[in-house]
Amino acid sequence: MNLFFIFLLGIVLGGGIVWLFIKRKIKELEVELKRTEKEIEKERVLLRTCKLETGRAESGASGLADFNRRMQEIKETRKQEILKKLTEQGKIKTNETADLLEVSSVTAFRYLEELEQEGKIEQIGAFGRNVKYQLKER
Repeated sequence: MNLFFIFLLGIVLGGGIVWLFIKRKIKELEVELKRTEKEIEKERVLLRTCKLETGRAESGASGLADFNRRMQEIKETRKQEILKKLTEQGKIKTNETADLLEVSSVTAFRYLEELEQEGKIEQIGAFGRNVKYQLKER
């Protein structure tokens, strides 16, 4: 009889832990979805602006070229913001970067990887949530 109650208690506690884990994961995914939607909307607005400014060229090439140029400028500005934050703070995680720039964590990761490839920052940790980035010592 005691074994049955211990088994039942284990099932209840295990179920509670799984429920808490799933609830936390859902909240993280909702935050990521909001970031991604905001990022997509900003890009749509920029694309519409570029098309309007170029007078809706027949080929659309000049509007697209303008959009790409502006996106590159935005990207470089964001990378400079990351470097500034690293100068102030010392270390930063991907999710912190996503919050700072109001972009998806995938975009933030891409920016951090580019800065790492440019030799400006270095990654601390191999993978996962504990990965941080810091300015590369010169």
